[in-house]
Amino acid sequence: MKCMYCNTPLGESDYCTGCGADISIQKRIARISNLLYNEGLEKARIRDMEGAITCLKRSLKFNKENTGARNLLGLCYYETGEAVSALCEWVISKNLQGEDNLADYYLDQIQSNKNKLDQINQSIRKYNQSVLYCREDNEDMAIIQLKKVINHNPKLVKAYQLLALLYMKRQEYDRSRKLLRKAVQIDATNTTTLRYLQEIENATGKGAGRARLRKKNEKEAEETEVSDTLRYLSGNEMIIQPTTFRDSSTIATFINIILGILLGGAIVWFLIVPANKQAVNDEANRQVTEANAKLATVQVEAEELQEEIDGYLEQVAEAEEDRDAALAKVESYDELLAIAEQYVSGDESNAAEELLNLSSDAYEGNALALYESLSSAVSASLFSQYYNSGTTAYVQKDYQSAAEDLEKAVEADPNREQSNHYNALLYLGMAYYYLGDRDSADEVFNQIIEYYPSNASVIEGYISSSSSGDTTADTLDLSGLGDAATDVTAQTDAAADTSTDTSAAGTDTGESAENTSSEDVITIYDDSASTGTSSDAVWTDPTTGLQYDANGNVIQ
Repeated sequence: MKCMYCNTPLGESDYCTGCGADISIQKRIARISNLLYNEGLEKARIRDMEGAITCLKRSLKFNKENTGARNLLGLCYYETGEAVSALCEWVISKNLQGEDNLADYYLDQIQSNKNKLDQINQSIRKYNQSVLYCREDNEDMAIIQLKKVINHNPKLVKAYQLLALLYMKRQEYDRSRKLLRKAVQIDATNTTTLRYLQEIENATGKGAGRARLRKKNEKEAEETEVSDTLRYLSGNEMIIQPTTFRDSSTIATFINIILGILLGGAIVWFLIVPANKQAVNDEANRQVTEANAKLATVQVEAEELQEEIDGYLEQVAEAEEDRDAALAKVESYDELLAIAEQYVSGDESNAAEELLNLSSDAYEGNALALYESLSSAVSASLFSQYYNSGTTAYVQKDYQSAAEDLEKAVEADPNREQSNHYNALLYLGMAYYYLGDRDSADEVFNQIIEYYPSNASVIEGYISSSSSGDTTADTLDLSGLGDAATDVTAQTDAAADTSTDTSAAGTDTGESAENTSSEDVITIYDDSASTGTSSDAVWTDPTTGLQYDANGNVIQ
């Protein structure tokens, strides 16, 4: 024992040798705690578990560091089936006294047997479930669960009490009495158990008083047993008189034998046979009831297992979806990084083509910012690439390829920032027109009217709703459509050697040259231009020097 003030070990003196404090009250409290511990120990030895638990709890209130009382309290809890409370007490005891503590042995004994721990846990869960069933008036399932609890944890007094109470409600007093007697063997003085027994005795009329009366009657019957003499009292004297002797004849003897046989047969027929039949029927009913109970239990367990399996399958499916989404995102990020690497290395053309296959919806945060930066950076290069290839295909009268490339060029410049956007739309509309796809051509021409209203007069005759025929198809003035160079080098070289005005035909003279570019390398002619070239020539190829009309025919 140590001083409560300075933690110095105490001796026999009432004063602390370390700090000099008066520790007489502390010693008195410790003695009271030990006294209550001894009283609890005596009660535990006679299996008065409830009384022992009460005394030991009071002992710990006086001295919570009394590890002996705490260990004994854990044993009492464990003996009544409450293993969780026992483990709590032993763990606290071990923390208070780390060495030379019996709690270590108790904990090792329990923790070394994993199956025992599992059974204890299952019994506690099933007991709680049975209590829930009782609150829901589902007595049959509660009885089934409590039977399992008793099989797994035969020392749990509460399970015996609750199961006996359910049997009492059904007026099955014999079963209830048997369960309560088993509970008495575990805790002899449990007030709840004794109260239930008293209720059963009051209900059935079988009590201690009746037992004593039965013994008294048996004793009197032994004293007044019929013998060969007749006994009676005459005053204070016992008179014993022999009975009259009667000699039976042979016929009477046979008659008595026959009557005895008939009486015995009647007893067998009316008493023993029905009793045997009833016993067989009761046994069959009992087996059917147990089989139904087991079947119900198995069904409940099967449903629980199926629910667990379904839950696990859902988790697996969600995990697989998350994995696939993560892999797809990683793959798209890798593709974006590869495109960025191509762009940095100078391969803008391939970077632009591959960037078209990606969608901004697949990115977020920094990746989205990188995607937008690359899209903005390669849009001009992509537009120029498809514009050049589309116009070249148009000149060669490959209208299908021209339409495909020019469509990509228009898509690469959604904000119409490129100077040749108008030219790309006009070439695209004419390519659809020559392919016979009037719906697509009308859609493109309507876009030109919407975006470039000043140039609407150039294509109004080609819109189906306003066209009277196809006679104007060969007379379209395509001057001012910009370049149709076959490579970027030729475009750059020609831009340095030409000073021709490439403003679009059909516009006002004050119109700004928004539809032309300083990069145009094809010489464009108007019908009214006095350049010395034939008025039928629309443009001149800067590489070959050949002149072409509006329909792409070479002018000899």
